[in-house]
Amino acid sequence: MLPRHTKIVATLGPATDRPGVLDQLIAAGLDCARLNCSHGTQDDQRRRAREVRAAAERAGRPVALMFDLQGPKLRLSADTGQRMVEVGETICFAGAEVPADGDPDRVDVDFAGFANLVTERSEIVIGDGVPRMTAERVEDGLVTTRVVSRGPLSPRKGITVTYARPTLPAITEKDLADLDVAVEMDADFVALSFVRSGADMQALRDLLHERGSDARTIAKVEKVEGYERLDEVIAASDGIMVARGDYGVEAGVARVPLMQKDTIVRSTQAGKLVITATHMLESMVSSAEPTRAEAADVANAVIDGSSAVMLSAETSVGAHPVEAVLAMGQIAEAAEEAPQIRGAAHTVEPLGPDAALMHAAINLADDVDACALIVPTATGGTVRACAKYRHRRPIIALAHNPRVANQLALEWAVRPTTLPAAESVDELIEAALEHARDFAGLDPGSQAVLTAGRRTGTPGATNLITLRDIP
Repeated sequence: MLPRHTKIVATLGPATDRPGVLDQLIAAGLDCARLNCSHGTQDDQRRRAREVRAAAERAGRPVALMFDLQGPKLRLSADTGQRMVEVGETICFAGAEVPADGDPDRVDVDFAGFANLVTERSEIVIGDGVPRMTAERVEDGLVTTRVVSRGPLSPRKGITVTYARPTLPAITEKDLADLDVAVEMDADFVALSFVRSGADMQALRDLLHERGSDARTIAKVEKVEGYERLDEVIAASDGIMVARGDYGVEAGVARVPLMQKDTIVRSTQAGKLVITATHMLESMVSSAEPTRAEAADVANAVIDGSSAVMLSAETSVGAHPVEAVLAMGQIAEAAEEAPQIRGAAHTVEPLGPDAALMHAAINLADDVDACALIVPTATGGTVRACAKYRHRRPIIALAHNPRVANQLALEWAVRPTTLPAAESVDELIEAALEHARDFAGLDPGSQAVLTAGRRTGTPGATNLITLRDIP
């Protein structure tokens, strides 16, 4: 078993389609496979989802499957001329509904009603951050802007409106079609892009419930509006992704580090998993080793308390996908030696009897230097209550349902496996000790803390903490 507590999410793509690569990724430490619905066909997503399940079965351990919905994405029209725009230049943007007028300074956007999105605070940003324009006037469906940082315009380039009015749907028609595929393939997590409010995440949860899915929801916080309403987004979600690429486009790169740290702290204090994503080991798209700056970036995300760190192009299209996962794991494991991780955990106050019970269990495990905390679970709730405190003891989660085991694969320090519910608490304790020993390689005679409930297999019934020797 790997001692690493921070989990690794890797995006699948053409680079991982090569024979044997997915098995190598899982062996290297992959905990969650991400399917990016912005790329590839729905048949590609179905095939890759089936391959993840098959590879996890071969590996003999749970691997989570995440579908990442594209969300509302604006693009320049296909007729946009390729050119460079300079600081101080005036550019006029027009939505798809505005008739052409021959103005050479006009740029068309492939979205009807584009002008309705723009507010007095808005900037228009192209691609990954340049060029950037300030909105000066909105009139007759046209948005007049002035360039504040130079850069290229080109056909179908992505376009971002900062501080936009909430005119765009949170979940598009494409997202609904992709959501159907996610439910069909029994996704463990569904992530929603460009989240602006808690209502966006509630809408996603309602759509999942309508389709009979219990997939857990991940809010990708990449818009300033979402960050400004972060507490409600966290409350409405099962997890948060710090999607730093579009964060940087929206807020400017200088603000991203503190926004990232704040998002991680507030998410972990709320007991929600948090993934730090985008450009983590970007140089490994072509290089076999990360840069020292990238290593520091990953380490800081771990020290701040991220439940998981994510690879995107590094694994989906990169030349060294397996090496990227190995490097990520090595950096994360080394960073977990930092004392700040455990210090941050103690800022979380227990909330209610259930949280207080689990807090007592992890403190007992620390006090007696237990080899592990063993937690049988029906829904995963008690395991998540332990994980949020970021203590150093491994948490052996014995899920009664394979689905719950997959979903726990993203939780910090959790080693999920499956164990059927027992008839009595005594039978459960004995079976849990033996299964945890064999699964995690725990030394016979070492001490472990185990939690259980008098009503075995019942959600929310955990009310017992016991200190036992591994048989």
